[in-house]
Amino acid sequence: MKTLLNDPKRPSRRAFLKGMSVATGGALLAACAPGGAPDGGSDGEMADDSAMEEAVTLRFMAWGDIFGDVLDLYNASHETQVEMAVSPWTGYAEKMLTQFAGGTAPEVLWVQAPFFPMLVQREIFAEVDGLIERDGVDVDGLVGSPWVWAGWQGNAYGVPSHGAVPRGLAYNIRLFEENGVELPRYDDWTMDEMDAAAKAIADPPDIWGAATPPNMVYLDLIMSNGGSLFNEDETLCLLNSDEAREAFTYSVDWLLESGVSPSPAERQLLGERIFASDKIGMVAAVLTDWDSWGPNTQDYAMDATMALWPIMTGGKRISTGQSHPFSIPVNTPYVDEAWDFISFYVWDEQAITAMIKLIPIPYKFAENAAKFVTDPVQLEFMTKPFTYGHTFVPEHWGSKPTEVQRAFTEELELMLLGDRSIEEATDGMVAKINAIQAEE
Repeated sequence: MKTLLNDPKRPSRRAFLKGMSVATGGALLAACAPGGAPDGGSDGEMADDSAMEEAVTLRFMAWGDIFGDVLDLYNASHETQVEMAVSPWTGYAEKMLTQFAGGTAPEVLWVQAPFFPMLVQREIFAEVDGLIERDGVDVDGLVGSPWVWAGWQGNAYGVPSHGAVPRGLAYNIRLFEENGVELPRYDDWTMDEMDAAAKAIADPPDIWGAATPPNMVYLDLIMSNGGSLFNEDETLCLLNSDEAREAFTYSVDWLLESGVSPSPAERQLLGERIFASDKIGMVAAVLTDWDSWGPNTQDYAMDATMALWPIMTGGKRISTGQSHPFSIPVNTPYVDEAWDFISFYVWDEQAITAMIKLIPIPYKFAENAAKFVTDPVQLEFMTKPFTYGHTFVPEHWGSKPTEVQRAFTEELELMLLGDRSIEEATDGMVAKINAIQAEE
């Protein structure tokens, strides 16, 4: 594979900046550097050529420290160096905004997918359409399009850092077989079938049938059933529709009626990773992520595997997913260097080889997995979800995802505790979320 970074035909950074205007961030950008200009210049003037040619060290911020091998490979072969800055998932987006306001944002950012729409509307990321066109990179070979998974209003503001990864269904093969229950199917297994399997497997308090899913799975079920979180212009929340309400009925039954799901207190007794207890038939887990599958299965020792999450009976297959973009701050003086590192991660064969054994890399994933993943069990686990042709759509919680998810979760917890009916809780969700969306 040709490495873009050493292409002699590429224009210099100075020539590139003369021919391309990178979008700026208005008032926020003005707050990011004194006088509204990046360090090293004033009133938009660039530093001199000799300063631009000096080696620089980029900071790369992420919430997971899984990039060590790629950084070592890049730093060993490039004059520009990259340092890792790890920050916890909780509060990550808020920290990013604080750093932008203070003019201390790193040069490369791993952006949380649920918060990407909110962040990109703040005009803090540089458009990369011109960089993609300039270098002629193979965006068609990406598992997810930059204009879908890192796009906004027709422009790309980053590159997906992996394949579109949705939540799937982790299931315990041993418990299914011991109870004579047919294993889940990838293509058309329904929630009614999952419900029957959970009730056949469960023998509480020793064995549980299924855990109630996280928020994102309810979005899948609602859309599978023909419902939606918002109307088209996101001015009204639609979670109290019949299609949405039906998606919650299974969880309410499992917890409050049939008792096949562990309560919050019972989940604590199962440990931090409840599936690894080997005492529950089915839980939601991240599809294709072999690295996280190990801790969930006692270092791959359990007789277990994954399928797509079931669809609503009579519904269609829609899966919300995440593909966290690599983005560049709009005000960095090192756009070209940051793009070099992103290009290396996404398209360079060395980086692909290093990362593909952990997560679904974004470039020609199935093809490269077949080349570099030698364990047949791991290969099937990582690639099977991509063979069914269903639609992955970006997870989206509106323009204020933190507040919307909080409102959703508050009412959902009351519902699952039995303190509110499905009707009361979904009406509460709608009232709270409509108020959040109406705020300026």
